[in-house]
Amino acid sequence: MYFIPLVLIIVLLFSVVEQVKLFSKHTNNAKYTNYSFKILLFTNVALILPTCFSSSFTQLYPFLLNQEKSKVLVLIILAIGILLSALILYRLYRIKHDEDKHYERIKQYEEAIN
Repeated sequence: MYFIPLVLIIVLLFSVVEQVKLFSKHTNNAKYTNYSFKILLFTNVALILPTCFSSSFTQLYPFLLNQEKSKVLVLIILAIGILLSALILYRLYRIKHDEDKHYERIKQYEEAIN
């Protein structure tokens, strides 16, 4: 089960590299960031069911006690991760389709100076 965090770190590194490149080459299509958050969303959803079972819980989270409090804590963290990933994917969608607030402000500024 140690491969899950390792794979997620590698996937997120692609997103970080893309974000650094976006400083010099502006685009509204953050492909790797989009993939990264889709993978994070899928991983959080996939970890919900094994978290509920004692045998897989101890393998996934050996640093936590196998108690209901621990399971509830992990489920809350997974739910927050799902919500944040979904929110970021929604914002990336809006950016890709030029519907975000920042794009609207840029257009208003361009109209004001022209």
